[in-house]
Amino acid sequence: MGLKNDNAWEMKWKQIASVRADKMSIQHIPQEDTEEHDHQFFELVYITQGQAMHTLNGNATIIRRGDFFVMDYSSVHGYAQSRNLRLINCLFLPEILDNTLAGCEYVDELMRVCLVRYHKQYLGQSAANRIFHDDDGRVLELLEGMQREFEEKNTGYAEVFRCRLLEILILTMRKLIRDEKQHLGKNPQSTVVLEAMQYLETNYCQKAVLGDFCREYHYSLQYISRRFKQETGLTALEYLQKKRLEKSCELLSGSDLSVQEIAREVGYEDVKFFQQLFRRKLKMSPREYRKMLLSP
Repeated sequence: MGLKNDNAWEMKWKQIASVRADKMSIQHIPQEDTEEHDHQFFELVYITQGQAMHTLNGNATIIRRGDFFVMDYSSVHGYAQSRNLRLINCLFLPEILDNTLAGCEYVDELMRVCLVRYHKQYLGQSAANRIFHDDDGRVLELLEGMQREFEEKNTGYAEVFRCRLLEILILTMRKLIRDEKQHLGKNPQSTVVLEAMQYLETNYCQKAVLGDFCREYHYSLQYISRRFKQETGLTALEYLQKKRLEKSCELLSGSDLSVQEIAREVGYEDVKFFQQLFRRKLKMSPREYRKMLLSP
């Protein structure tokens, strides 16, 4: 990994050995500059002091006190220009949250599978490789509690660790949902985007809804998609797909309709395409999604 300090190197390897044995590890450490490296576990980092330039998968960002982020397996990252940097480093395997997650290597998949029960239609922004800020100190409090549990290893410590980690993921999901709502909830700069959003909200189940809108309002699809992207961050097609998948999640959880019937109900005659789209966005099939919601 290229850690400059031999003690820090030894500490890091002890932590890696711990996560392999216990499926989790957490420590509060000083962090010096490192060469870029990867790892075969999830890594949650919380900055408690100082600042540094953090490079993650080629993107460099200044990180400061109160910032935190979660990294996928095999993410390549490193620290540079460290100034009095201290951080809480939490390593974990997905099985610590749920045995069915064994083999999961992506934060987005972890979030969707773990948290879909709490927000069934969550199809929002990625939580991986993104810097969050702990505005109220709640995440720090949870991490400090996890560290105490891990160090003391009293009866049930692994379950307490799991519950607090899950709470951090829920708080992170809330941040993503809030940010997405703020972004999509902004008043469009143009009437055309507002008209398009309202039309798609009402007519998403129609097979050719985008074409129908363009013909009815006399716009080209290219123009609508460009303006939509500028003002919402999504193309018109991405926005339509998101609405259709949200509705399909509602129907999977709250109705007895078959997958084929649900696909047609939300506007997809091609059931195979619907299933492929669903799996691409939620990392599971519609049947797996329904089964997971029904499991105790």
